[in-house]
Amino acid sequence: MPYIKINKKIIFSIFLFSIFHFLSCGLQAQNNWVKLEYHFNVGALPPPYHYSYIITISSDGKGELVYISGYESTPKNTSIHPFMLKSKQLKKLKKEVKDSDVLNLNIKTRPNEEIPDGGHSDGLEIYGINKESDSKDTVLIKSVPTYPELKYEGILDKLYKVIQNSVPDNIWNEVNSRKEK
Repeated sequence: MPYIKINKKIIFSIFLFSIFHFLSCGLQAQNNWVKLEYHFNVGALPPPYHYSYIITISSDGKGELVYISGYESTPKNTSIHPFMLKSKQLKKLKKEVKDSDVLNLNIKTRPNEEIPDGGHSDGLEIYGINKESDSKDTVLIKSVPTYPELKYEGILDKLYKVIQNSVPDNIWNEVNSRKEK
């Protein structure tokens, strides 16, 4: 009889360990990114009104906004704005990446007939560490298309808003003042 009790304890312990391992692997996958790049393009507007930008944020909180006024990047119309996320902002961003489940979703481009004419577009690229290399090279681990399937629009909009809000207001004010000139 004692033999059966021990086996039940061992089986129960293995079961608990398996659940813990499964959950920790899932959480690790959601926080396995080292850098993300959010791309925004205002859409088809005449050159004086057209702009685009890229927000790059690393998992340690370093960020950069590259703003381009016009269609092609030149030294005259491109501005680069580095920034650092506060720990609360970084925590919120990491939580939003996890909550969106973007790293696990298979987001495809919507059909051509659903892609709007004109209007803005945005997309996201997420990078991780190349585990097959001894170096710390980053590799693309997820790419969200410019016009994702409509069913993902809500979760992506929420994630994109958190990314945009990570850029300090003074940088947005400076960028917006360039648009007005």
